Amino acid sequence: MVVRAIIFVVLTPFAFVSGLALAEPDCIGLQEIWGRYDVVEVSRYRGGLTSQSEAKERVGKSTLVSEEVFLFWDKVNYETPIYDMACQPIPLEEGEVTVRWERKSDFYGIGMDRDVVNELKVTPVQEEGPRYHFEVVSDELWFFFDGWFYRMERVGRD
Repeated sequence: MVVRAIIFVVLTPFAFVSGLALAEPDCIGLQEIWGRYDVVEVSRYRGGLTSQSEAKERVGKSTLVSEEVFLFWDKVNYETPIYDMACQPIPLEEGEVTVRWERKSDFYGIGMDRDVVNELKVTPVQEEGPRYHFEVVSDELWFFFDGWFYRMERVGRD
């Protein structure tokens, strides 16, 4: 009985300190992102097949992120979607190049003033449809598609 008490007292402070040291202050949880977002800005960040006029037509389009439904630009409707949040540190070492499918906005020089990239992944139930990836920055969703960067601002919390 005394041995257990000593182990508890000795391990508890170390576990507490380790947990604090590993916590990322800029990481956000799913509950913080529920809401409706409208496209407010579109800009080219690399080459692609989408024309400028087609990309600019998406200004004003809405995205709804809620527990019950995910609606994206009037073309996607996932009921009870599967959400996954990831929080990844931005590589600080110069010359470190990520593989193409792991590149985030910082690779293209966008959002360089952050320590971490919060990524929202949205998958339909039964995986019947495409999976969508967004970066979450404050009250914004960032979407990168076919050479265009779509910045969406939160206009309501649902």
